[in-house]
Amino acid sequence: MHSSTSITSLFSFTGPAVKRLLGWKQGDEEEKWAEKAVDSLVKKVKKKKGAMEELERALSCPGKPSKCVTIPRSLDGRLQVSHRKGLPHVIYCRVWRWPDLQSHHELKALECCQFAFGSKQKDICINPYHYRRVETPG
Repeated sequence: MHSSTSITSLFSFTGPAVKRLLGWKQGDEEEKWAEKAVDSLVKKVKKKKGAMEELERALSCPGKPSKCVTIPRSLDGRLQVSHRKGLPHVIYCRVWRWPDLQSHHELKALECCQFAFGSKQKDICINPYHYRRVETPG
């Protein structure tokens, strides 16, 4: 019996939601890492009603107000994407806004953000338009 699905296509499959979200990606370095980061996010966000749509709305209308898009905070607050750990809001701000972003010290949450990383709540907002970039001293 011959299966029409090969092993390679099973592992290289990128869902339509991931492909759509990658359309707003900034910069072109680390394509695979960004894809894994977005794939991981889609798995977490699609369980929450309306969250995927809200994220797409925020990414497609950068100047317009948008709601928080949250994921659960891990024990140490970090997220692992393909052997690299980082803070979730930094990871997604790097994917969708500032590819050269180095650390959370360069980000400040906007007033409208109810689940900003610094608020120490059980959920973290990863909406890249709920953060602004600040100059770091040094």
